[in-house]
Amino acid sequence: MEVALKISQHIRSIDIEAVKIGALLHDIGWAVTSDPFKHFIQGGEILRKEGFPEKIALIAERHFGAGLTKEEAKRLGLPEKDYLPNNLEEKVICHADNLVHLDKEGSFEQYLNRLDKMKKERPDLRWLIERSKERAKKLSEELTSSYAFKRYIA
Repeated sequence: MEVALKISQHIRSIDIEAVKIGALLHDIGWAVTSDPFKHFIQGGEILRKEGFPEKIALIAERHFGAGLTKEEAKRLGLPEKDYLPNNLEEKVICHADNLVHLDKEGSFEQYLNRLDKMKKERPDLRWLIERSKERAKKLSEELTSSYAFKRYIA
């Protein structure tokens, strides 16, 4: 949550309460599954069942890496749905989640290095990791470029 709030402090039009709640609850799906490709889906379902606003459920559902397209989800055997982050809150949680490994804040470069390591460990997922890496770079640039700050802060 602290990393997400650090990013959010530079964005005027963001819902800080949604960022706080979404950041705290985005990984709740791990309580019911150990499958990294299902925890975000389970998280969204749990939050809906518990009566959280759809905005919060979507943060959990769309935080994996830098999101998944409907086609990528299908290829992974997941429900055919677009899991790409759409609004600022979802994008901030995605990016912040990528910067935190275990319980430590790291750099974006460290995140990219973790993805490269995963490519070696999981050659069957090379296609997904490459797409995720490119999407994460675009997301990082969108949230950290001076253009983005001017656009969202102005």
